[in-house]
Amino acid sequence: MVMINVAEVADLYQVRVLVTDMPPFMQVHAFRCARRTFDSLDKFSPRQIAFNMKKDFDKVYGPAWHCIVGSSFGSFVTHATGCFLYFTMEKLYILVFKTKVNKNVNISH
Repeated sequence: MVMINVAEVADLYQVRVLVTDMPPFMQVHAFRCARRTFDSLDKFSPRQIAFNMKKDFDKVYGPAWHCIVGSSFGSFVTHATGCFLYFTMEKLYILVFKTKVNKNVNISH
């Protein structure tokens, strides 16, 4: 089993974790996705970073992921256990979290 040193990986991607209950491998995935998107943009776009992270996490870990990216925002969210990460990168704050998806149940009236 390979142990991930999240602090070392955070330094590598130049991010700082503020609050998390996410497993290390998912944190590393978030750092990599945020950094890759940020570095690939010709013009800075917090919306594009949020979109790419949400899309990537939905694809890899299933729905329903949410991502908020900006230099100043407030939030109060309910999240699935083990699926919350709030970190900084390049003077940005990035919040990634998953909510539980309830299947539609046909209810007769």
